[in-house]
Amino acid sequence: MKIKTLISGKLDNNTYILCNDDNEFILIDAAAELQDIQARTEDMKFLGIILTHGHYDHFENLENIMNFYNVKCYLTEPELEKLYNPKGNYSIVFNKFVICKQPRENFVVLGEKEEFELGSFKIKTFVTKGHTNGGICIEVDDALFTGDTKFAHTYGRTDLLTGSSEDMQQSLKYLEENYKGRQFYPGHGSSGII
Repeated sequence: MKIKTLISGKLDNNTYILCNDDNEFILIDAAAELQDIQARTEDMKFLGIILTHGHYDHFENLENIMNFYNVKCYLTEPELEKLYNPKGNYSIVFNKFVICKQPRENFVVLGEKEEFELGSFKIKTFVTKGHTNGGICIEVDDALFTGDTKFAHTYGRTDLLTGSSEDMQQSLKYLEENYKGRQFYPGHGSSGII
């Protein structure tokens, strides 16, 4: 599997393009512009988008991507609700007022822990509360994507709506106990080692 990182937006969000040997790809988060994704995935089959959480900076271009490729988006129920709520997704704080217009049937709701396949990608997701109440980390093959739960030298904010410092400590403990020594790819900034 190859991982391509696109950095975009005022908050330097990472959108990850994961490519396999079957000429297929998936996205982790959807902050990058459609044309930037197209330029790096020419003639490849798009299998789906997985959102780490529902803050607007992580799905700013979700609408354009889903409309163009006609793919499903995977996320938890609390984060799906945020897509339709500019207060919950924090776009209103940045004077953006982002509301998702995709019908709910275009989303696949994930539970606390899930294992599934998209093409030949083997995917595990698990809820890591703290930054939000339904944010997830995503394991694809040997790579771990932590969204805004874990950054290279710190962890995500817990003072926003649905955030919890107590939940964050539990999530970080889970990562430490289960993924210590593993490389991870966060929602912002450079990759790190747990």
